[in-house]
Amino acid sequence: MRTFTLCSRTIPWWLALTFSLLMAACGGSKDPILGLSPITSQPPSVSATAPLASNPAVTGVATNTLVTVTFNKPMNPGSLNTDTFTLQCPAGTATSGSVGYDTASRVATLTPSTILPTGTRCTATVTTGAQDTNGVALPANFTWTFDTGANSDITPPTVTQQVPAQGAVAASNTQVSVTFSEEMTPSSLNANSFALKSSADNTPVPGTLSYAVGARTATFTPTNLLANNTAFTATISSAATDLAGNPLVAPTVWTFSTAEALDTTVPTVTLVNPAEDSLAICTNKTVNVTFSESMAPLSLTTSTLTLAPSSTLGSPVTAVVTYDALTRIASIKPSTNLTASTAYTATVLSGTQGAKDLAGNALQADKVWRFTTGVGECQSPVALGSASNFAILASAAITNIPTSSITGDVGLTPDTGANITGFSAPLTCPEVVGRLYAVDSSGSACALVDAVLLSNAKTDALAAFVNATGAARGTPTPISTNLEGLTFYPGLYESLTSIDLSVGGVLTLDAQGDPNAVFVIRSATTINALSTSQVVLSGGAKAHNVFWSAGSAITLGANSVMKGSLLASTAITLQTGAQLEGRALNQGAAAAAITCDACTITVPSP
Repeated sequence: MRTFTLCSRTIPWWLALTFSLLMAACGGSKDPILGLSPITSQPPSVSATAPLASNPAVTGVATNTLVTVTFNKPMNPGSLNTDTFTLQCPAGTATSGSVGYDTASRVATLTPSTILPTGTRCTATVTTGAQDTNGVALPANFTWTFDTGANSDITPPTVTQQVPAQGAVAASNTQVSVTFSEEMTPSSLNANSFALKSSADNTPVPGTLSYAVGARTATFTPTNLLANNTAFTATISSAATDLAGNPLVAPTVWTFSTAEALDTTVPTVTLVNPAEDSLAICTNKTVNVTFSESMAPLSLTTSTLTLAPSSTLGSPVTAVVTYDALTRIASIKPSTNLTASTAYTATVLSGTQGAKDLAGNALQADKVWRFTTGVGECQSPVALGSASNFAILASAAITNIPTSSITGDVGLTPDTGANITGFSAPLTCPEVVGRLYAVDSSGSACALVDAVLLSNAKTDALAAFVNATGAARGTPTPISTNLEGLTFYPGLYESLTSIDLSVGGVLTLDAQGDPNAVFVIRSATTINALSTSQVVLSGGAKAHNVFWSAGSAITLGANSVMKGSLLASTAITLQTGAQLEGRALNQGAAAAAITCDACTITVPSP
């Protein structure tokens, strides 16, 4: 008789199998004897949402957005409807709409029947009426909130990455993925918007297209292996739209070829944050995993990435999972703060039902590590509210010296529209991909007059400045005047004098593998990034989470590169060719102009 050894006792194989099945039924994360992952017997859970379920709630959400929720496993479409997936804006006021479900992506989409109200806290809920394909219900209601901004989204999405890349040589068992600058409408990603064809004879490749919310990535899985030594052309068309219905400006087309060999290299975890056995971790920390190669986004779920108190491993914290395809970092984002002074265990699941790369190769072994929380919080993002949609929000004047490129809204208040000057075509303002707002009609014909919207945005911008400079953020790390050659890690930094980045100087902001890490850098007086200086993001850092505040003016020198939102008491000047991935916001009626001299400003993606 075949036997297994367990706890120094010999038992029959059938008893071992019975024991393992019982463990699976009890929700064990992995069978201790056979190594099987009983995910199919686990109840469904929410893995990702858009707008993002975040702590604190995300702000500035477009009023014309759709709301989506992705599950960790296939769901029964009939159980997802307007009774089980609801939206209230504000709480207590139901928002009517329709609900659809995309099987390939495991995503339900709620389409409101009307534009959402501005400046409103909305509450989305998926109830226990939602069931998987085996009839197992969501164990508890999943609820999250988000705040709408001042207006709708009219900015088109862009493609930020393709895998395989243009001109690359890929294995014949690869999947093909395309990542976008913002969340997309899952139902718009289909055979009408994506195609993969043989470059030689234009023969379509059959397969399935899915979309991963939280990764902003569509993935095409061919039905069969791609032909060896063959060139292929992939196309994503303008039929693909973001959550507000804005299409890609133009189709994206790229080519790659295949080799003869298959990709059999298993992915590995190259970095975890928090680190193994680290102590005094912030209670509002996200848990992050960097992989050695591009991963299949839909394999990264609340089943394959888990976080639980070490004392109760069978009770993972409620969270969503996101994946940054550009940095290959997956993040577990708890819905609430972690318990202080508590040991936690994080796990990335391996095997057939675990995390996989784009060729279907899974991790060879579970990645398990532990850390212990402290009692404090990490720096939280500066809440910009309705000002978050603005690339430029000024008080006294806006001066543009053509030709600039501004992606995001532009607004001036309380000064009159006549003080918005210099746009090359006043009737259309083609340099602005967004809206231009004024308090009156005395300026450019392309400006929208909305004094109330501007007043609300200015109030939020002032509150953001107060928040960034306030004592509640804790004790800052003191910094010298010149930042050239320095590396900052996440946190709060302050100079009691000016901050300068010398000509050609480089400042590195290193998130250490945490794309959610926040940098707040403030000066009591001025901030001056001189010509050709650069702020460089590394370790997964994002411009969306970088904030600069100045007690007076901020100047970006000619051809400098800056990352983050600029909050100034007085003037903000972007000299010739300066590039800002962020926002230029100044405060109060006495604030001076914001000047953009053939500059580039792009509101960063979350």
